[in-house]
Amino acid sequence: MKKPGRKPQLRKPKSGKRHLRAKESDADDDFSLTKAQLRELDRRIADVKDPVRYLIEGGFGPKFRLYYNVTDDVYVMSDPAHGTLFKRRKAAVAVQKLLGGGKRVVRCTTRRRKGQLIPVLPSRKRTTRGRRSK
Repeated sequence: MKKPGRKPQLRKPKSGKRHLRAKESDADDDFSLTKAQLRELDRRIADVKDPVRYLIEGGFGPKFRLYYNVTDDVYVMSDPAHGTLFKRRKAAVAVQKLLGGGKRVVRCTTRRRKGQLIPVLPSRKRTTRGRRSK
């Protein structure tokens, strides 16, 4: 008895010629955007190019800083690269309110290193006594 199964299919030999698409006309590619679409596009491009981001920072003694990571719901000690970078200050403030007191929103700039955005925090100016100047 034969088992039911697929029959082997014969492959058609490929021809040596490639099938080239007909050249599309340039008129198909031309379209115009409305003024509102152009403004939105310009706003988004400026938003991507803007290096300013926001971090949520909590204190842990005079030398250590905690940075909040929203994805894992944890704090990272002294390494802002693993904290969550917010594009909008309003979003960072909303998350800060949910976390409770003792946290602050820090403005930083970003640099791209090895394909990732790395926050660059403003330097803390110190006086000769070791206290921060205001």
